[in-house]
Amino acid sequence: MKRVTLELIKGDITERDTDAIINTSNNMLILGSGLGGAIKAKGGAAISNECSKIGTIDVGEAVITGAGNLKAKFIIHAALTEFDGLIEEENITRSLLNSLRLANKHKLHSISIPDMSVGIVRFSPLRCGQILFTVLKKFLEEKNRSLELVEVVVWDIETLRIYKQIYTGIFKQDKT
Repeated sequence: MKRVTLELIKGDITERDTDAIINTSNNMLILGSGLGGAIKAKGGAAISNECSKIGTIDVGEAVITGAGNLKAKFIIHAALTEFDGLIEEENITRSLLNSLRLANKHKLHSISIPDMSVGIVRFSPLRCGQILFTVLKKFLEEKNRSLELVEVVVWDIETLRIYKQIYTGIFKQDKT
């Protein structure tokens, strides 16, 4: 397993200075509200223009674009749902896994991951965190070739508290 630093951070993912940030997107890659809206507002129209050129992708897939005016170099758009649809657990798993694969394909060394839709959609932070850290652990142990830093960036203190407990349970259990 490649040595990876995993950090949990409370903050604004659009301010992160990593190789890429993940945008929890709809399958039409429309940067409307929530994280997508913040990315569009801070990163500029170039990101939306790239998304428009790509068009619609399958739910669970991920694509990469430039990051416009953001500090990150790239944005990986992870399609969690159809436009205005509901998020299902399987889609979180698939889109996160495909995002991590895309990071490896592009030989990225650092990535910032949001709380994977506990914002506007309010998917359960507890279940979302369990999915996120389970996928991360398996990928980092078995598939990672390029990532050296993985940040999980959450917006609020309550989600951070929940994610810290889940992280400890999943990543620290083997180190007793």
